[in-house]
Amino acid sequence: MLLPRALPPHAAALWYFPRMLLRRCLAACVVCAAMAWAGTALAQDSNYWSSAYGTRAQLLGGVVTGSSGDISSVYYNPGALALAPGAEFLLAGYAVQYQRVSVANGSGPRRDLVSSVFSTVPSLIAGELPVLDHDRLAYSYLSRQQVDLDIEKRVTTDAASSSPLPNATFAAFDVQYHQNVGESWYSLTWAHKLSSALGFGVTPSFVYRSQRTAGSLLAMGENANGQAVLQYSRDFEYSHYRLLARLGLNGVRDSLTYGITLNTPGLGLTGGGAYRQSVSLTDQTGTVGNVLGASFQEDLKAEYKSPLGVAGGISFGRGRMRLHASAEWWAAVDKYNVLEGQPFVIRVPIRAGNPTGDSTVTAIVSEKLDEVFNFGFGLEHHFSPDVAGYASYHTDRSARAPDSAPDASVTAWDLNHVTAGVTFNAWRSNFAVGVSTAFGDRPILGLGSRPDRIPPAELKSSALIVTGTLGWKFTF
Repeated sequence: MLLPRALPPHAAALWYFPRMLLRRCLAACVVCAAMAWAGTALAQDSNYWSSAYGTRAQLLGGVVTGSSGDISSVYYNPGALALAPGAEFLLAGYAVQYQRVSVANGSGPRRDLVSSVFSTVPSLIAGELPVLDHDRLAYSYLSRQQVDLDIEKRVTTDAASSSPLPNATFAAFDVQYHQNVGESWYSLTWAHKLSSALGFGVTPSFVYRSQRTAGSLLAMGENANGQAVLQYSRDFEYSHYRLLARLGLNGVRDSLTYGITLNTPGLGLTGGGAYRQSVSLTDQTGTVGNVLGASFQEDLKAEYKSPLGVAGGISFGRGRMRLHASAEWWAAVDKYNVLEGQPFVIRVPIRAGNPTGDSTVTAIVSEKLDEVFNFGFGLEHHFSPDVAGYASYHTDRSARAPDSAPDASVTAWDLNHVTAGVTFNAWRSNFAVGVSTAFGDRPILGLGSRPDRIPPAELKSSALIVTGTLGWKFTF
């Protein structure tokens, strides 16, 4: 599928089409843009609080930065591990997730575009290494992001508005979009008791990130003068390695617990990738003429930057009830190039509608992230020593500005998460079962600003994400 900004900046020569042809040729892009938003919105590649880890922490929606610690503290607050009562092994993750996005008029006037899918999502495996006499040492594997999307759209009925020719008697288009994003954290955690009521810890992590995004558009049309076929494709891939660390301080005073966590910016080690793009217009009518251009560039240097983050939280208990609250802030990341290849030429015939001829375009994948502030609240109630219930709410703001053009990241959703569930103890194990719902809506632009000053189409979209949670923790 075509990303909303992909055709105009990366196939700039096509903007020299006559005005009427331009309108019709790019009508397909509105559909492509809507589908790109619908398909990738749930990937949340620019959000920081889409997943929670651990049994209790999952059901509290991750609102545990300042709460008492268990083995999930290796991620949320390493300092809390120093005050945790005993060694544990954690195998926790989301069992299944249902994702649904609808875009009003996304497939054309009065034709809503709806995308729904069942999938599995990130997990955490963690355990303690009982090798230190006075300190705590733990290991963990964390799947921070895991996206695998395949979306296709083929239309031959009522497709005249997507034809590369005006007054089309036959038209069809085929749009395909594929995205795969994965980010894995491999970590060790060291935690030390500064006093009986204060713990400090640090979790250095080796992070591997990979992404492959591929979009293509095939639009064809025929009118009384002849036929035309437009083909466009753009795909890129990269892998990148970096180091980062989370430092945490956790304290306890009577029934109050508190904590603060610092997430360092990523330190890039190495990375590489590839960029491929092609544009082809075969015009038998001679209205525009043939357009041709391609560039396939391998062995490019890749860069990925992650921001500085700070989180803080508290919890307060009274009787069988405990309240939790957390907030986090992530710094902005200035615009930079994830991949940067060599410019290449799109060949366009010189004619009245295009007096300049060939056009040179860039081969760049860029990223820019705004600062983000999120907060959340959680409620914990113990029905008995072995059974507890949980409910939570937290925000999940996107770091990508809604009016910025999608590129390396494409999502710009501000979601609200509500979670509820129970934990119960059995056979030295703690099990968690619950459900989380995330929802939000926002207007989206099918196309960005256009040289012919045609106003971009505004679409209304909404998202619903329902996640069934399942976790298991063993104490030894």
